[in-house]
Amino acid sequence: MPKFALFAVLSLSPLAFAADVRAVSDPKLIAKVFPAAAKVRLVNVWATWCGPCVAEMADLRAVDAAFGSELAIAGVSLDDMIPGTKPEQVKAFLDKQQVGWPNVYYTGRPDALGDLYDFDGQIPLTILFDAKGAEVWRKQGTITKDETIARVREVLRRSK
Repeated sequence: MPKFALFAVLSLSPLAFAADVRAVSDPKLIAKVFPAAAKVRLVNVWATWCGPCVAEMADLRAVDAAFGSELAIAGVSLDDMIPGTKPEQVKAFLDKQQVGWPNVYYTGRPDALGDLYDFDGQIPLTILFDAKGAEVWRKQGTITKDETIARVREVLRRSK
């Protein structure tokens, strides 16, 4: 098989996708996964065992694709709350979903994360922040692609 054909087959294979999963115990360190130049930041708190969280992954991928480098997304997986779950399981799930944004495998105290994001633990939770780090929108429950894209566009327009 020619080298190019082999490369093309391997690069299209789901096995070639490598999700970025980082274990974090201090919720204040979640902000460090975002590139400094991001104009808008979106945090999505989720878990593999949460049906609505899994259902919204396709919409999150569409939102990510719509904005390129203007939007930075970070997922915060709460899978560690279930005894026996390992970061490798979350990484395998994200690889299969072909999620390209960084994800935090949160291992800290649930109350500390709840205090940081002002929520009671009900997921999915999606929060949009402007370039200065101010919260500008939040959605408790499953997002929709169209609403989220509209919110991000609104924030980007205001930041110009």
